[in-house]
Amino acid sequence: MPLSDRLPAETAALHVDADDDAVEMLGVVSAADYQRFLVRSYGFIAPVERALAATPDIALYLDVRRFRKHELLRRDLEALHVPTDAIANLPHVTVPLFDKPEEALGWAYVIERGTLGHHHLFRHLAARMPGEIAFASAFLKCYFGAVGEMWKNFLRALNMVDDRQGETLVIESAKSAFRAHRNWYYSLDDRDDSSPPSAPDQHRIA
Repeated sequence: MPLSDRLPAETAALHVDADDDAVEMLGVVSAADYQRFLVRSYGFIAPVERALAATPDIALYLDVRRFRKHELLRRDLEALHVPTDAIANLPHVTVPLFDKPEEALGWAYVIERGTLGHHHLFRHLAARMPGEIAFASAFLKCYFGAVGEMWKNFLRALNMVDDRQGETLVIESAKSAFRAHRNWYYSLDDRDDSSPPSAPDQHRIA
């Protein structure tokens, strides 16, 4: 079985928690809810992408230009009038440095899988808050018109891992990433989410 099939199968139990934030956004939501979604996403994606881009030999598997979604998130937050200094001080998850590209691929899987539902979420939000989405949806449109092709490219990168030990490292790293995402998501529920992003706390998780 290719890794592109093994990885979803072996991490399936962790997918529901990873999708909670996006699923919530498919309900009745406000501009404040959308801003909170972007803040949560930025706090996970930014440190992960920095670690991905710094991974030795990752360019042998993936174009590092994929790892700029945090820049799009920052642009969206700025469009929603979140001050630049507030964005810089937003809480974020702590991510390890990756020594091997197989580790990085596992963490990248969590982010790349999340983009598969962006077009549905974009349409849903555009119908409910067209003003905000018109100017603050760069993240949701990161693969606009090319979601399928970008996903196929990522699956091809996974299948370049051609030894059992490497495949196991990808799978275990993905599981770690899913758990880190879950802990990050629920840790933010303990915060007072009514507080403005201009005055975030400095919560960190290991």
